[in-house]
Amino acid sequence: MKKRLSVLICSLFVVLSFGCSSIEVSQDYEPDSDFGNLKTYAWKDKNQKKTGDMRIDSQLMDARIRRATEKGLSERGFMKISNKIPDFYLRYTYSIDKRIYSNPVSTGMGFGYGRHGRGGTIGIRTGTEINEYDEGLLIIDFLKPDSNIVLWRGKSTRVVEFHTMPEKIIQDIDQTIEKMLAQFPPDQ
Repeated sequence: MKKRLSVLICSLFVVLSFGCSSIEVSQDYEPDSDFGNLKTYAWKDKNQKKTGDMRIDSQLMDARIRRATEKGLSERGFMKISNKIPDFYLRYTYSIDKRIYSNPVSTGMGFGYGRHGRGGTIGIRTGTEINEYDEGLLIIDFLKPDSNIVLWRGKSTRVVEFHTMPEKIIQDIDQTIEKMLAQFPPDQ
């Protein structure tokens, strides 16, 4: 019985862990836009603007986001250029905000017994569980080269998990941008 309960609890923990780390993506663009003639791009700004958040204002974070974006675009046939005006410019914005979630009503029951079966307790808990987490919002804009008009906007949100291993941070960024860029160019 204890073994089954342990397996059940471990399975539930794994399912909940994966559920919390999902990436949500969306896109926005003018429906009458023609994306077929876009082949080249460049970054609008050489350096990312500072946000005041030390978790974001990092050369490492900036390089990882740009590298993952460039890789994703390269895999889709787009070419980064620097010596002439591109077909579109790229600009990104990244923020981390606190979010709150609650489980409306939770109940729990516990059983216990004393030594040699002489006495015991039953406990019941009810109530609302409120928790806090960090959510990252990454927006990548594709801009017309002659203005700051947005051609296409990709948006992704995910729970921010803080890792001590750079490889895991890179993996999270790569997954987020890959899923976002899978929408580009939009099906029309």
